[in-house]
Amino acid sequence: MAHSLHTTVHQLIASVWGEQAPAALVADRRGTCLWRVDTRSGPYALKITVACDDPQGHVDSERLALVEAELLLGLRADGIVTDLYEAHGTLPDGAGSWLALRWVSGDDAEAAFAKLRTNPDPALAAAHAAAMSRAVAGLHAGGWRHGDLQEVHFILDGSTAHLLDFAMAHAPGRPVGGGPVVYRGAYDWFMSPELAHARLTTTPADDLPLTPASEVWSLCAVIYACWTGTYPISSRTTTQTTPELREELAAGRIKPLRQTRPWPFAAFEDIITGGLNTDPNRRPTARDLQHAFESLA
Repeated sequence: MAHSLHTTVHQLIASVWGEQAPAALVADRRGTCLWRVDTRSGPYALKITVACDDPQGHVDSERLALVEAELLLGLRADGIVTDLYEAHGTLPDGAGSWLALRWVSGDDAEAAFAKLRTNPDPALAAAHAAAMSRAVAGLHAGGWRHGDLQEVHFILDGSTAHLLDFAMAHAPGRPVGGGPVVYRGAYDWFMSPELAHARLTTTPADDLPLTPASEVWSLCAVIYACWTGTYPISSRTTTQTTPELREELAAGRIKPLRQTRPWPFAAFEDIITGGLNTDPNRRPTARDLQHAFESLA
């Protein structure tokens, strides 16, 4: 299988970029493999999705590259994410799908914030958070939601944050039950309390609604985790079962930042905590977060 996939990768590279460019595997998780392809015109990403038997993986994971491609084309048509998509298709054997993307250079948000934990720079921390909030606010302004905010899906490059991995994205006007895949939330540790509750009280076949307010909670949870190195609810080394974790998430009781922060930054902490309010109606918008963080940068 590994040899067959290796052959397929190089066949796709030749077909998409017209050359035999070197490729390095950078991620392999739950049916999704990602390669960096260094062509003569610059680096690109090649994503391949195949069936996954991991119960924590996505149903119909072999279609995810096709789903993401169509969503990226929609984002491009709306003028929101215009420079990421390159090409897509079905694998030659029909057992999966592929997506070619522009390679986005920079540090993922976790790596960028990790540098600040032992070298405090309040203005830079605020600038990173503002850039992340600006990226999400841009989506929300166009009626889109990302659907899978997590540390490695933000790439920070100077004052800009680029969002990656749009397979779970919600297009404007997407009705509950009307998306290309059933949405059950994404990465558990960044699931809003209301989404975690809905996950616990519905069946695997039930599509869940994703509101901008729910995504604001996820955004602030990601910023919290990037800055502190720990999740706002539970921990990276949790021994809880998935239902137990979701019950804790549904309760929404976050660990106080005064216990987890790498260094004091009261105004920054207040903004994050405001976005983690258990009441969706009392959370700021992503644009509000952007402006608040910008005032500290």
